[in-house]
Amino acid sequence: MTAQEKSGSPEFMYLPLESIIVEEQIRSGIDTESESFKALMESIKDRGVIEPIIVIPKDGKYLLLCGERRFLAAQKLGLPTIPVRVVNTVTQKDEILAYQLTENLQREDLNPIDQAKGILSFIQAKHPDNGYDVDGVMSDLIKYNRKPDTLSEAVVFTVNTIMKISGKSYPTLFRTISLLKLSPEIQAAIRSGNLPVSQGYLFAANLECPDLMQIFTDILNKPVTNATLNNLLTAYKKVKPEPGKIKPLPMTKQIASLRSIESRIEMGIATYTKPDLVTLLDELRVFCALVELRIPIAPEPPPEKKKPPQV
Repeated sequence: MTAQEKSGSPEFMYLPLESIIVEEQIRSGIDTESESFKALMESIKDRGVIEPIIVIPKDGKYLLLCGERRFLAAQKLGLPTIPVRVVNTVTQKDEILAYQLTENLQREDLNPIDQAKGILSFIQAKHPDNGYDVDGVMSDLIKYNRKPDTLSEAVVFTVNTIMKISGKSYPTLFRTISLLKLSPEIQAAIRSGNLPVSQGYLFAANLECPDLMQIFTDILNKPVTNATLNNLLTAYKKVKPEPGKIKPLPMTKQIASLRSIESRIEMGIATYTKPDLVTLLDELRVFCALVELRIPIAPEPPPEKKKPPQV
């Protein structure tokens, strides 16, 4: 233990950089060549690391919880030590993620994709037995908003916690998670700031658009307004196919399409009027009746033959 460590309090001390373990963080892909990172290095070079990073004891060393940019900058500058706050009460994975969520989601510079991944990781860590993927989380978020009594109290508490930590409303939380259904190319554009997150929401709400990737490529070269993008993504719905060229989709795709429609309706539920929703409900009833008519009626079992009386 160094003299600096001995002089520090149980919560604050200086640690050698080599004693700090860095694992996957909520914030991903830090660009150490960016202007903001270079500015951070200059600031640390002139004034040192003013805000301590946060660590927890692990295997005789310390695991980094928050402050990866400051740690990397100090490492690049060749500093021997860095100021840290040691938190001894955080040990479980979900506790670590909760701490990182609190630290990172309230930062304005955390990009929406990393926010979404952090929230997803937190939910998965809190409820490992639920086998959550992106679709599963979105489905339960819909239930949380529409029928919370169908969810466990633990899941409801988790969603409430995330909304409190992040300061996000339910619609924003739902749209944030939906970004994880986008292709890696679109996610990268959102992360880098080349595509506004509001337009990322539009892409996520129209994943079935056949020209989605071409539209994405086009608007990167020539940006458009949100209204124009929405028209581009939904234009194919207004084109009627030629007679005789309609092929039925496999049932798995039909079901996936219905789930996608459910997600889109949920994202815009606050903008629909009551007459709109009543009309939608009537259409759904017609659809259900159509499906029920197509379900073949199982034939009744033949009557049992009476056995002749034994003599």
